[in-house]
Amino acid sequence: MAKVLVHLPLNISRAIEEMLKEFGREMEQKLGIKLDVESQHQCAPADEQGKDIEIDAMPDLLVGNANYFLRFPGNYLEEHFRPLPGRFPLRPELAGAGFEDPRGYFHPFVIIPFAIFYNPDVLEEKERPQVWADLLDVRWREKILMPAEHHMAPKMIRAFMQAYYPERFAALRQNLVYDDAPINVVNAVDEGRYPLGITNISFARVSRNKNIRLLWPRDGMFCMPQVMVWSKKADARLLEIGDYLLSSRVQEYLALQTFVPVSTAVDIPQVLTEHNFSLMWRGWDDFINAIKGSDG
Repeated sequence: MAKVLVHLPLNISRAIEEMLKEFGREMEQKLGIKLDVESQHQCAPADEQGKDIEIDAMPDLLVGNANYFLRFPGNYLEEHFRPLPGRFPLRPELAGAGFEDPRGYFHPFVIIPFAIFYNPDVLEEKERPQVWADLLDVRWREKILMPAEHHMAPKMIRAFMQAYYPERFAALRQNLVYDDAPINVVNAVDEGRYPLGITNISFARVSRNKNIRLLWPRDGMFCMPQVMVWSKKADARLLEIGDYLLSSRVQEYLALQTFVPVSTAVDIPQVLTEHNFSLMWRGWDDFINAIKGSDG
């Protein structure tokens, strides 16, 4: 039996898990390989994420959050995971921006942007932040709302901001306020209780009162690739799962969440292209260093 661990944001985790289970039934009939698909939701508290999973018990395939491996010591990638450079090509825009892992361990199947959003009834145009560094200003003291600290959006925003603005990072901590679920953040900004919110972009697109607008930072949206990583012990036939995750069916579903599909068979969501969006991404080494250097 082959083990697949799904470690994705909650709003897509269950759907992708079900798609993989359906594909697994097809694989079992076709190839005689039975898939055990398990999910570990990223909304779990930090001390429960990765709990009781050791290197020797790693799955044949992990689908989702690459940060999962960064707690392992030494040359864990080289020792335990299979390099497959070029096996799962990305759309040219993403390849050109450095989203392909040159070592071939991390294979993105979708890019999740993190969005800053605001209530136009609360913030006039001249008051709105233009770049990420603007969020460090004292005027935003306890005015930027994000989901609970163990969610992926606040983890990633803190990691990037600490890496890029280390001398001013303490100011960000004073400016951030946390609520429980992402939808609570959306509702609070929607109702005018906070001027700014940050979640992954799919949540930021939901507004009951239509009082939310996305900000488009001049320096680009922070983002996080969701990846496929294969164990060295995995049956080579399991690579078909990667082809499935890059199929039009899966990529179209991900694009509907306003995420960036990696396949050229599916268009980038219009709301992104019409604003000439850009992603703040400086390559895999930078990403890994930002995560490792973060104090949470």
